[in-house]
Amino acid sequence: MALKSKKILILANEFPYGCHEQYMESEEKYYSRFDRAWIAALGINKTAAESRRDLQSKAEVIPVWYQSRHFYRINCFTALADRNLYQELFELIRTHRFTKQRVMDLLYYLSKAHYEARVIDKALKNEDKQDLLIYSYRFEYQPYVALLLKRKWGNTHKIVCRAHGYDLYEERNMNNYLPMRSTLLREVDYVFPCSKYGAEYIKNKYPTGKAQVDARYLGTSDHGEKVFSSGKEPLLILSCSNVLKVKRIDKIIDALSFLKDIPIEWTHFGDGALMDEIRQYAEDKLGSNVKVSFAGNIANTELMNTYAAKDFYMFLNVSSSEGLPVSVMEAMSFGIPCIATDVGGTGEIVKNDHGTLISKDAAAGEIAEAIRAVYAMKAEDYQTLRHHARRFWESHFNADKNYHDFFEELAALQ
Repeated sequence: MALKSKKILILANEFPYGCHEQYMESEEKYYSRFDRAWIAALGINKTAAESRRDLQSKAEVIPVWYQSRHFYRINCFTALADRNLYQELFELIRTHRFTKQRVMDLLYYLSKAHYEARVIDKALKNEDKQDLLIYSYRFEYQPYVALLLKRKWGNTHKIVCRAHGYDLYEERNMNNYLPMRSTLLREVDYVFPCSKYGAEYIKNKYPTGKAQVDARYLGTSDHGEKVFSSGKEPLLILSCSNVLKVKRIDKIIDALSFLKDIPIEWTHFGDGALMDEIRQYAEDKLGSNVKVSFAGNIANTELMNTYAAKDFYMFLNVSSSEGLPVSVMEAMSFGIPCIATDVGGTGEIVKNDHGTLISKDAAAGEIAEAIRAVYAMKAEDYQTLRHHARRFWESHFNADKNYHDFFEELAALQ
């Protein structure tokens, strides 16, 4: 009797096009654990289509183009036959959360999901889909695409979802609403938040959900431990995030403004809607002792090469909300100590023996004192801090181990 072919369909935002979902680059090679793999690159726009990252696996890519808002408004009529629409509307009314804005969010969600499911179904029309595992990298509308495909293809398919930040915590979304949560947790098989904090959030918020919910850590690639070889003046400080309100880059600027007696070079990687505002704020707020470099978005390979080449002394993350920050993992893999706010799952990665965890609402002066405390360390104590950061990353967030184990687990589900 021939062995059953193992097949997986991955639902991802644009990946491998554009620059979204950079951290999928670390796990993509493990898709080769399956005999056939398809990546549905969801919501591709013209800008993203101009670049496509090379794949290490033999996964086949299904491009799914983003359509206009006008298209999705018209297409939402296709969702009127979806019984889950009415269940969700009733749930909104029952829980006193029914608003025009949330109904609009719901219709857009369903319209997009139904459209993308049709595109994927057409692309795989002639493929053997028996016992196909559907893996959604996000826990937003993408798992609903999976449910629609399962409904069309039959009940032999298991659905597995990762969950991260905005796709997990309702409070991080406009109107404090993520549609279809109860439906997803009733009908998908597994939800794997990237932190224990996220897993508890789902279990507490949706105690009647039938999906198995358990944390599965992400990981970052090993680029080698950085041997710190220079002094601490100027103090090289690193941060890396989108420039959005939730990331509170202005709070880093406020903290650095307190450290007038320390020569500092601060480099921030990342871009976003507030970039111009933050750039001006830094210019107005910081003294001549702080040299600032806003490096923008760069390829992850280039970013890791920069981490390896420069003697960054510490990494800062002062977000008001997080899943479990991969940016912190990357810094720790080089042995860079991190100062971070205790939000989301950050406390699962930043520990006192290799970093500094500060309260979510820490004032700028408190952040400055945390920076000064690391700066004031004796050289041997600082080297121990770096060593512990690297060792903790090796044991908990090494991509080779975590992704190998994760995809072995997924393959065993079939």
